[in-house]
Amino acid sequence: MEEAVKRFAPMMKLMLVMQGALSKAFYERYGKEALTIIAEVASRGGVKRAEIMRKMMPVIGMKAIGEQFKMMGSMLEMGMEIIELSDEVFHFKVSRCPLGIEGTSRELCEAMMTSDAKMLDTLLGQEVETKILQSVAAGDERCEVIFSKK
Repeated sequence: MEEAVKRFAPMMKLMLVMQGALSKAFYERYGKEALTIIAEVASRGGVKRAEIMRKMMPVIGMKAIGEQFKMMGSMLEMGMEIIELSDEVFHFKVSRCPLGIEGTSRELCEAMMTSDAKMLDTLLGQEVETKILQSVAAGDERCEVIFSKK
C-alpha cells in the first residue's frame, strides 16, 4: 500500500498545484470578485471529498481526520507538524502549501481553505471553526491552522 501511495503522490501534487494555479490566475484577473466563486467551488469540492472519505474511513472523528491529513501531508512532502489532535481540535503547521499559492494573499488562502473546512463540517456532521493563524500565501514562513468543533 505504501508503495502505491508513493507512486500516486506526483499525480496528487500536480492536481493540487493545478487547482491552485487556476484559482491564483482567476484571482489575479478578477480580484476580490473572484474570491466568492473560488470559495463556493472549494466548498462544493470539500463536500464531495468528504463523501469519498466516508467510504474509505471506518471511523469518522477529528482524530481520524487528523491522521488522514498527516498521511496526506507526508505523501505531499508538506513538512506537517501536528500541534494538537483531539476529539475536539486539530491544530497543525505545514512548511509548504500543497496548492502552490505561496506569496499571493491571505484572502485567497482563506477562500481555498473553505474546501477543508467544508469537508470537516460534512465528515463530522457539525460546524467546524477554522482559524488560519499563519499562511505562506500571505508571506508567513509556515501555515498554521486550527480546526475546532463548535
